[in-house]
Amino acid sequence: MDTTYSQSPPRYVVHHFQYGTDSGTSTVTEKLLQEGADLLKEVRNEESWHTVKVKLGNIFGKLIVPSRLVTLSASPPDIPSPRSLPILDSIKDWNEPPTAQELYALDSLEEFESTDLSSLFCSTIGDRDESPFQGMKPTIPCNCLEPLLDQEESSMKFLRLDTGPLHRVIPQPHIIVSKSYRPPVFDAIETYDRATPIYLPPHTASSFLSSPNPNDNTFGRRAWIIPARGTLPPNWNEAGASSAVVLDDTKHPESSSHSLLDQTTTGQTIKWSHYALTEFWKFLNTLRDLNNLGSLGISFRPARPRRGEKKEEREKVSWEASEILPGLHTSDICSSRPANTSSRMGQSSSGSNTSSLRDCDYFKVYHDSNVSMHLRRALDLFTFRLDSNDKDSPEQSGESEMTSTNHLERSNSLGSIGEGGQNTKRKKPKYCLLRGARLVLIDERSRGVLIA
Repeated sequence: MDTTYSQSPPRYVVHHFQYGTDSGTSTVTEKLLQEGADLLKEVRNEESWHTVKVKLGNIFGKLIVPSRLVTLSASPPDIPSPRSLPILDSIKDWNEPPTAQELYALDSLEEFESTDLSSLFCSTIGDRDESPFQGMKPTIPCNCLEPLLDQEESSMKFLRLDTGPLHRVIPQPHIIVSKSYRPPVFDAIETYDRATPIYLPPHTASSFLSSPNPNDNTFGRRAWIIPARGTLPPNWNEAGASSAVVLDDTKHPESSSHSLLDQTTTGQTIKWSHYALTEFWKFLNTLRDLNNLGSLGISFRPARPRRGEKKEEREKVSWEASEILPGLHTSDICSSRPANTSSRMGQSSSGSNTSSLRDCDYFKVYHDSNVSMHLRRALDLFTFRLDSNDKDSPEQSGESEMTSTNHLERSNSLGSIGEGGQNTKRKKPKYCLLRGARLVLIDERSRGVLIA
């Protein structure tokens, strides 16, 4: 149907197209005429572009085809855009001097205003031996922390950490199997009682001491994880497990590097130096050779290489002792497989996050399950001094104490390993880096059992 809206003389004609109706029977309504008048008013009085919105619908049971719609034939105005300019026009010549807008002077900057951040240093106090799931603990007032911050400012300001690979710091081979299958001597050392163990679900104190299968406590194998650098998986770290850092010996002189070491681990982080790592590896070898704690196997697991590092060199050094892996116990071989293999064996939610554990450098001490807490006491007795040229080395003095037929006191027999013998003339301090640390005990499938 065509409808004409005109004035005298008529200059504009408005066409109204309606699909599916007979033009002879339809009538013109006032609403339709008003729409035509409004359309003319918009075209004549406004100089702007209107985008036509296509509306698809069902009129009288028939679908409107978009190709049959009519839009205005006028083109929108062209607006110049910076992207339309040639690229070469916006690039300056190499030797062209900078403009005034491109020059900045430090004198023109505003004076920096310091912000009081003392509220960020408020921390909690409490005994680390308590369970971390006992709720919130009282906070230390911020004004009490000011003298503590002043005392630690000089040492923490120059604290630099070593982030390089550690596979050349630890003497090779990095995997040493059990030396013998002799039964352990339980009266050689007492069980660990310095701190109350934190059992990781689903393990409890009763399930740890009394296993449903009697063979688990006799022939089962477990391992202690001693971090050398990095943070253990989140579920272990949140439960109270210690992390570790390595001081950079290249940035510190020999004297100042050891002065930054803590004689005991009072916090949640163990501070190592290259010398301390080598002494601990010697201590583990001596502990393995004495055979008083049964068949012990030790290994050092470097973190997996990050992107951009030479992966072949790291794997060659780390797995140099793979030729002697058949001598390991069956559980030791399973735990030395890649982490993705153990994850396919169905680890529970209480197990380790293997991807996070592989990002950490750590020592691993394999042992029989019935000597776990005895071995933890032995690790707690690891001590060393800064003078490494003494005649009585830790290995020699420790072996003489442990292999003697006349057993000394239970804790002193293994305590002499770390201390390097009793010598009253020594005045240099002893470092007990694992005294106060919280280590993780895992089972044969690398699942967490407890933290002690």
